[in-house]
Formats: sequence, C-alpha cells, structure tokens
Amino acid sequence: MKSIRTILLAVAAALPFVSLAHEGHGHEHPWSPGHFLANPEHAIPLALAVVLITAFVVKRYVVAKRARKE
Repeated sequence: MKSIRTILLAVAAALPFVSLAHEGHGHEHPWSPGHFLANPEHAIPLALAVVLITAFVVKRYVVAKRARKE
C-alpha cells in the first residue's frame, strides 16, 4: 500500500511538467497524428508505450504457449 501511495505521489508531482506546452503549437492542428509523431515530446513517450505494450503482449503469448506445451 505504501508503494502505491509513493507512485501516486510521484505521478502527481510530475503532472505539471507533462502539461507544459512546447514549440510547434499553432503551426498544425494540435490533435492531428502528425503533431504527435513529429514532435519528440509526444513521439518518445508514444514509442515507449508501444514498445512496453508489445513486450507485455509477446511475453503473455510466450508464457501461454509454454503452458500449453506442458
């Protein structure tokens, strides 16, 4: 329980940094896919999320496949 509280406090403390604007706002529509892919402030976390989700799904698939063989 204490670790969950620590994680929530860390996320809450980091939220102001996440909400800061960056260069590029106003040049293109802020909700367009190009905006999220062209700006590193969006592309890096998006790429990390894709990698983590892919790793999670692949690991679950491998574990399930191994369990079926046994």
